[in-house]
Amino acid sequence: MKITVVGAGPLGAGGAALISKAAKAALGPKSKAAGEVCVVFASDAQVHALNKRFLSHDRETDVISFNYPRPKKAAPDSPFGDVYVSLGVAKRQAKALGHSLAKEAVTLAVHGTLHLVGYDDAKPADKARMFKRQDALVAALLPSR
Repeated sequence: MKITVVGAGPLGAGGAALISKAAKAALGPKSKAAGEVCVVFASDAQVHALNKRFLSHDRETDVISFNYPRPKKAAPDSPFGDVYVSLGVAKRQAKALGHSLAKEAVTLAVHGTLHLVGYDDAKPADKARMFKRQDALVAALLPSR
């Protein structure tokens, strides 16, 4: 799976590579499949507009994911899904949680990518399962942070 990262400049040197690694880890076995995942760092207004337009939620959110229909034989460059991270929300959450923007960005990239592979957080049991996987992946990716 090809991972394209857009707008990761605020994460500093190596930020895009770290986000790519995070998305691949969250994909698990699907990381070997054909296709592309785009992780886009966007403004709060852009992510809010997506949330309102496609999910009918008129509020900010930290991360939003979109799956694409998959043909049985996907071309190497066929889209698998997009993950949009709200950069301003990520910065505010990082500050509130007392960790780096890089850690928050990795957490959100993992979270959004987990949604692409079928994890859900609408019900308490599903949320617990998803966050357990998310926390394990983030800890493996950033063991010293």
